[in-house]
Amino acid sequence: MLSPREPRKAFLSMHVLSPVLAVSAFAAMSVPVHALDAWTVGVERGLPTYALTSEAGEVRLVCDPDRVFGPTPNGALVVRFDKDAAPDMVVVLAKSGEQARLSVKNGIAAQASVDAADWSKMVATFRTGGEFAMVTSADSLTFETAPLPDLACE
Repeated sequence: MLSPREPRKAFLSMHVLSPVLAVSAFAAMSVPVHALDAWTVGVERGLPTYALTSEAGEVRLVCDPDRVFGPTPNGALVVRFDKDAAPDMVVVLAKSGEQARLSVKNGIAAQASVDAADWSKMVATFRTGGEFAMVTSADSLTFETAPLPDLACE
């Protein structure tokens, strides 16, 4: 027959082992960490620039929040796709479903020549961060970024 203390010892020894089991279970359930794509922020000719680069291409946004070069909007989106060297349209697709269609000439979508609502949607997508894609008829780039809440590009 078991003495009244033996069950207590068994309970205590199980309690001592449970943190080890919990650590093992946590390690088995952990998910690999995914690094976000980081914007490279700079200044060119007095204008703030934001760039994302991947093996498949590059996106660069040039802003003119203080209207340095005149009273009209002077922002530009510069895109380079490996498989589509000369797109005439780029669509920015946010994971939320928001879309911005920007006409492109020589790899540049000029803020002054695209629809203002689409430009605003693109800027909002970049401000919000998260996963988004830049899509042409022949290629696409996908990024996942942190938010850019201070992005002034309208």
